[in-house]
Amino acid sequence: MFKNLNEKDKKKIYSLISLGAICIISLVLIPFLPGGDKKSLKKEEANTQNEKQVTKEDERNIVESKLKKILSQIEGAGDIDVMVTFESSEEIQPAFNSNSTTEKTEEKDPQGGVRTITTSSDNKTMVTSNSSNPVIIKTTEAKVKGVIVVSSGASNPQVKETLYSAVQTSLQISGHQVEIYSK
Repeated sequence: MFKNLNEKDKKKIYSLISLGAICIISLVLIPFLPGGDKKSLKKEEANTQNEKQVTKEDERNIVESKLKKILSQIEGAGDIDVMVTFESSEEIQPAFNSNSTTEKTEEKDPQGGVRTITTSSDNKTMVTSNSSNPVIIKTTEAKVKGVIVVSSGASNPQVKETLYSAVQTSLQISGHQVEIYSK
C-alpha cells in the first residue's frame, strides 16, 4: 500500500495513524477514569448541595435544642417545645485582593479642541490558602425570623414573661418575633 512513497512520507503516515489510534483509545477509556464521568460529577454536586441543606437543618436544630435546654431550667416552665425560623442562613465573607487603576488622557487638536479620555479598571481576586480553600474574613450568623415556645407553665403570667425575656435576650431579637403559648 505504501510502496510508492519515500521514507519521509511513510514516517508521517505512520505517525498520523498512531496518533489517531491513541485518540480513539483515549476516547474509549476516558469514561472509566476517576472524575472523567459526567454522572460522577453530578453526584458530587448533589452531595455538596445535600451537605449545605443538612448544615442549615443542623444549625436550626442546635439553636432549638440549646434554647429548649436553657428555657426548661426556668422555674415553673415545665415541659417545653421550641421552634425557630430563620430569615437567612449563615453568611461567609471571603478575602479578596483588589486592584483599581484609572488612566486619564488628554488630546489637543490643532484647532484648539481638547478631548479627555478616562479609563478605569477594577480587578478582584479571591485569596486562597495553601489547600486552595478561600481565606475567610468574617462569618455572619444566621438571622432569626421568629421563635415559638410552647410551655406547660406559660399559663402563669410571671413564667410567661420570664420565658419571653429569656428568648429575646438569648437570641438578641425584638419582642414581636417571639410568641409564648401554654400547653
